[in-house]
Amino acid sequence: MAMTKDEKTAYWRRQVDGFLVSGLSVKNYCAQEGIAVATLHYWRKRFADALEPWPMAAVPEGFLPVTLSPVQPSVSPVEIHLLSGRSLKLTAPMDAGWLHTLVRVLESPCG
Repeated sequence: MAMTKDEKTAYWRRQVDGFLVSGLSVKNYCAQEGIAVATLHYWRKRFADALEPWPMAAVPEGFLPVTLSPVQPSVSPVEIHLLSGRSLKLTAPMDAGWLHTLVRVLESPCG
């Protein structure tokens, strides 16, 4: 039984879409699907010609809109007052061992 025009168009739309997401070359995709290379080229061009071009400002190919928001620190700031009178204010997460070493070095007498 022959396909209707709409069924044929839908079949080739699935084939073209399948090719586009397959990552295969035209030759390899056609061999895998048992279809003619020239026929796939014909339908790809037909579907491409049918699409209205996107305005340049709409959505550039390969890019998606991104919204950036300010990064909020995930920990509360820690302020350390040293015996020397100096203080450290840390706002990043820290390893306890690293912090212990830092305080010990800062509190040790110099020279």
